[in-house]
Amino acid sequence: MADVKIFMELSAMLIFAIIGAIISKKVKQPISVGIIILGIILGPSVLGLAKYDNTIAVIANLGSIVLLFVAGLNSNIREVYTKKNFYVALFGALLPLIGGFLVSKLFGYNVYTSIFVGATLTATCLGITSSVLKEIGKIKTDTAKAMIGAAVIDDIISLSILSIVISVPSGITFTSILLKLSMVIAFVLIMLFFGEKILTLIIDSFNDYVLKTAPRQTFVLGLAIVFLFSYIAYALGLAPIVGAFLVGVSLSKSRAINTLLAGSEYFEIIFTSIFFISIGIVVEINAFLTMFLFIIALTIVAIVTKIIGSGYTAYKLGFKKKDALIVGTGMAPRGEVAFIIALNGLLLGVISKEIYSAIVFMSFLTTIITLIMLKYLYNVKGHSSHSEEIDFIDLKIKR
Repeated sequence: MADVKIFMELSAMLIFAIIGAIISKKVKQPISVGIIILGIILGPSVLGLAKYDNTIAVIANLGSIVLLFVAGLNSNIREVYTKKNFYVALFGALLPLIGGFLVSKLFGYNVYTSIFVGATLTATCLGITSSVLKEIGKIKTDTAKAMIGAAVIDDIISLSILSIVISVPSGITFTSILLKLSMVIAFVLIMLFFGEKILTLIIDSFNDYVLKTAPRQTFVLGLAIVFLFSYIAYALGLAPIVGAFLVGVSLSKSRAINTLLAGSEYFEIIFTSIFFISIGIVVEINAFLTMFLFIIALTIVAIVTKIIGSGYTAYKLGFKKKDALIVGTGMAPRGEVAFIIALNGLLLGVISKEIYSAIVFMSFLTTIITLIMLKYLYNVKGHSSHSEEIDFIDLKIKR
């Protein structure tokens, strides 16, 4: 009965996640950061009370699927999609991808590893940026709308890039890249344009049928659809979380949206807590010293490429210089999607635990630097915009 030890580990992981969340609230930092730090303490680097094995890996992957599903539910792609937001997101993803690849090659890593490192730099952590904007009273500004809109599109681009790079270890050719890119584009477009109508019709019809007798079954069906499309995405050679996210986006206009969100609330907090704790468990704290120069270089590249890729693009599309700088800075923090991409690389054996740890530390640094820069830039600018409240995304969701 050696396997029953997992119950003790899960108990410890959830208790440490609670402590991390409470501490984060007290010091006004992103909850995910606090939980990951507690995961580092819980894991082999410090206390050694839990280790990352196959069972924890499955639960953590389940957490990432739930996390992206809920993020999708809170993303109304039709309202955030504009040409400006698309180009801000596109160049804000491609430039970090190239920058991360080049800095990794400079430090002597092979092509496959460098591609994965570059991929981790593509995604923006919207939860961190939006919480800062709300805290300093700038959530209604035009720059905030641009950042949030671009970050939602950024998620889709980043997950698409992940779906392409996970095929790298099996060999990479121009034909294979073109084929995978075509599959990603086809899957995303089908889900966005047909998935919304079909899946929403299924959920809404079922919800009408069970509304008076067993309304909770609507969430169960929703979760079944999420896991089904996660598998379909995997079967197509894409990342399972792409399927989960797109199902969420497809169901974001459902009449049963409140039922789906209410049902996912406790489910999400349990499994995403384990996900963030597991990130910390994998981290080797010694890597901060052994990989110090790489961490600093990666952090600089992560911030500069977002400021140039997203910020300069925003400037060329009509934003004032300071507004464009704010947009670029707000797109700089890395978070959950970066961790998921890095975790995929780790499980595939493409990146080592040391590199994985460096990516986590880089994410911490981009978060801290962004918090400081955004507050400084907004204070200097003294925005007084009275744009409408952004109501298409629930800011409680940390993506």
